[in-house]
Amino acid sequence: MTEKEVATETNGQEKNENNTGDETELESAIIRQVEYYFGDMNLGRDKYLREQVNLDDGWVPLDILIKFNRLAKLSTDTEVIAKALNKSTSGLLEVSEDLKKVRRSAEMPLPEMNEERRKELLSRTIYAKGFAKDAQLDDLLKFFNEQGEVENLIMRRYLDRATKNRLFKGSVFVTFKTKEEAEKFIDKKDIKYGETELLILWQEDYLKKKHDEYAEKKEQREKKIKEKEATAKQEAKDELKLPTGTVFHFSENDDTMKREHVKEALAPFGAEVAYIDFKQGDKEGWVRYSKENQAVEVNKKLTDGKLKIGETEVVFKLLEGEEEKAYLDKTVEEMVKRRKNQKTYSKNRNFKGKQGGRKRKQDHHGDAPSAKVKAES
Repeated sequence: MTEKEVATETNGQEKNENNTGDETELESAIIRQVEYYFGDMNLGRDKYLREQVNLDDGWVPLDILIKFNRLAKLSTDTEVIAKALNKSTSGLLEVSEDLKKVRRSAEMPLPEMNEERRKELLSRTIYAKGFAKDAQLDDLLKFFNEQGEVENLIMRRYLDRATKNRLFKGSVFVTFKTKEEAEKFIDKKDIKYGETELLILWQEDYLKKKHDEYAEKKEQREKKIKEKEATAKQEAKDELKLPTGTVFHFSENDDTMKREHVKEALAPFGAEVAYIDFKQGDKEGWVRYSKENQAVEVNKKLTDGKLKIGETEVVFKLLEGEEEKAYLDKTVEEMVKRRKNQKTYSKNRNFKGKQGGRKRKQDHHGDAPSAKVKAES
């Protein structure tokens, strides 16, 4: 059986006071550990153990459980484990008559992990920071069990890129057995671990604080991106600054007129047309010249602002002031957008070209990597 040890979560349940005369220290530790395996916190998310539970009407062989590292450190003698579990008074576990199997009592069904359940767990879970990075799980459990009855403790870890190991961050999430015990711990002042005073918050407050910090950083990043884009856009506009006195608006044309007809009709005036914003069927259009005041000069040569194109006298109006500025600004916006799209298209084509020769890695026979059999608590 392949096994992965995750020694970050454990049951901190203290032994029942009624058993102090009957249980040895070892038996109490065995009961705590196995009750954690079958407890609400672990069983609901332990896929491997749930698979075992479903094989035999809830019964799990002790031979399976002794392969879990934390129980194996206490004992691998199934008879010792069975006898210890028979001394539990919590009512959570049942031991088979042959002392070879254990299961969760049918009278204590696993609660559904719904929104109400999540909120209830959150209401008795705290965050604490300030522990030494080399702190051990058993030491942390001992510390918190002195504060109150603990149901679950999670050592928060991060992936160290250099070593590829998951290292302790120095902070934990602790779920107390009751909300009252969690409140009692939160209300204590100046709690220290060794010589270090701990930072203690409700988990809900900690998560909200991290969410707000993330949202603020995201907002700052987005603001910087927008400022950078605005600067680049303005620089592009400055680079593409168009000359003034260069734009005509025309109208009263017929449905047969094309862009080419407009260009041919304006050709005798000698000015260089940069762009004609028009397509057949449009009711109006615009002509933009390349150089400063070229439209102004052409306008002087028109008779009453009209020019015959085909059989129709088309009315040309020189754009000036704010009207011309609005049109030129819009034109620059469109030019900047086209340039950006062209750069994106070219970049994507180059990227696809580079990717074309690469083969996609696959696992053996195209299957996904097999999962570890057990994530040990």
